[in-house]
Amino acid sequence: MTKIWIIYNTKHGNSEKVCEDVKSKLSDKFKISIGNVTKITPEAIANDRPDLLIVGSRIIVGRPDKKVKKFVTQLGTILKEPIPKAATLYTHCLEWDQKVAKMSKIIKDSRVANDILSEFLEIKMEKMKGPEEPGQELKYQNFAERVAVFIEQ
Repeated sequence: MTKIWIIYNTKHGNSEKVCEDVKSKLSDKFKISIGNVTKITPEAIANDRPDLLIVGSRIIVGRPDKKVKKFVTQLGTILKEPIPKAATLYTHCLEWDQKVAKMSKIIKDSRVANDILSEFLEIKMEKMKGPEEPGQELKYQNFAERVAVFIEQ
């Protein structure tokens, strides 16, 4: 069965909730493992050899989460070969420059994955501590469908 790892860091629980929601949308088709980068090791992912890695990051002052970035960079140093595919998702409460805050560039520069889904999931929060703005459920479904197609290509 195709394996997916979802990693994230969270301060107020927003990124964790979004990642859990994505997991629930994909778990009927794929074997999914999920973890907070402060509670798992890059070795756990490297040893599991997933087919796809989903990296969840909150946006802080227009940039991806530093702990997630550090984890991805460390993962790149220990992988014997890159993970075949990766995808990204973000939570934020302020506007941000999507050209600057690119976890996909960090994944690519760290040689963590061979191919990265160009589309990403972004969930806007009403406030820093949440909840998410109303009407974003369709974004989850669309992202899950894109990931499913991407992984099977």
